[in-house]
Amino acid sequence: MENQELDPASERRRLIGSTILGICWVALPPLLGFWIIAEIGAIGDWLRTFGGPEIVLGGTSVQLYGLLIYAACFMVCCGLGILPTYAQAILGGWVFGFWLGTPAALIGFTGGSAIGWLICRLVSRDSVARWIDRKPRWSAVRHAFLAQGFWKTFGIVTLIRIPPNSPFSLTNLAMSAGGARLAPYLAGTFVGMTPRTAIACGFAAAAAADGSKDIQAFMQDKGVLPLIIGVVTLIVVFSVLAKVANRALAGVLPASDDA
Repeated sequence: MENQELDPASERRRLIGSTILGICWVALPPLLGFWIIAEIGAIGDWLRTFGGPEIVLGGTSVQLYGLLIYAACFMVCCGLGILPTYAQAILGGWVFGFWLGTPAALIGFTGGSAIGWLICRLVSRDSVARWIDRKPRWSAVRHAFLAQGFWKTFGIVTLIRIPPNSPFSLTNLAMSAGGARLAPYLAGTFVGMTPRTAIACGFAAAAAADGSKDIQAFMQDKGVLPLIIGVVTLIVVFSVLAKVANRALAGVLPASDDA
């Protein structure tokens, strides 16, 4: 497919479409993420209305259908790039606890990355890859890692996904447009997203363990200090995680001269 030549007008349209997609995926998630956090109690109540067989794990009891709806909504929302992954992971931990919220969130992440990969392929086709290949340094990285075998692609995707400051939707765009194959891309996404998802779900589950309906109620009962301490701790943990992942990523990227 990469050997097929596009006429300049078609390639320009696809590059413009990819740019618009990237802008939307930068602007929308933060705004809607604040809404998720603010309405976490109401959203949790809505998810619990679906009922279904009861699942008990790690001392938490939830109903299956609500968990499945959460995973499906998570999948679509992060695949379309309209919600940030951190907010959806916090929602999962708050409503379903750590042991059920974490795997449900990871299923949502993985399915969402497949949707994002498909959207990017439909929008950009090979136009972005061709644009990258005009720049020798970027082209070398693309062909050395994203266009190679399963394990190289799996490793690089995993390391890119680990840092919490790695934007999920934009990474989908870059990986898909850059030529990442679907199987190692999905496997790397699942493994790479596991640490930060587990941390976010764990903190949310711990905060909700006292029975607070939402974050506003938690602050009224506990005061703002525990929330501040939790947020600062979360930032520190995420910063360490990002530093370790970025060092590992720097170790596997090829040294190349600017060109």
